[in-house]
Amino acid sequence: MPSAVILLSVYLLISSPAQADLWQNVTDHDPMLRPKAYTPSQAQLVGVKKALAARVRLDRWCAKDDREWTDNLEFLELPVSMTEKIVLIEAGPGCARGAQGANGAMWLIRFQADKFSFLATPQQQFNGWLYSIQQTTSHGIRDLVVGWHMSAGQNDLSYFRFDGKSYQRIGTATHLTDEDGAEKIIPKPAG
Repeated sequence: MPSAVILLSVYLLISSPAQADLWQNVTDHDPMLRPKAYTPSQAQLVGVKKALAARVRLDRWCAKDDREWTDNLEFLELPVSMTEKIVLIEAGPGCARGAQGANGAMWLIRFQADKFSFLATPQQQFNGWLYSIQQTTSHGIRDLVVGWHMSAGQNDLSYFRFDGKSYQRIGTATHLTDEDGAEKIIPKPAG
């Protein structure tokens, strides 16, 4: 079944209406909200690699002396803001990526010329893979959903919202796909 026609149903199996409301419109099918490849300048690349190496203890993916994982970073520009350049950085092969490659460390940064600031990091549980960019905005920046691959038919999802300074995780859910390709999102209780 084509992904564009797969219906995502939210099961209201939790006591928090706010969590159910958060997930009811989540989709990964908006073609206007797809990331595109981004090529950083040499100064941006050097700065990002240094900053990631300095964060290694905070992000808890790699050993302090393991640096080759920053050689294969993937940069994706996200269409989350009309005025700011926001880039997702995904770890390539190595200690910051799971053995099967589906899950990995991710960082969200805001570039201003060759300077940048972190908006989300693995320290904030921003890990796995980008599931979707949502239409909902906060402080002028779109919400994000990231996934963590659990099995062939199950992913954990985390919903992130920008609070004016950084992205914060405000909800979690389980995404299931049955043998017929039907998908459903089951919100997890807050807390």
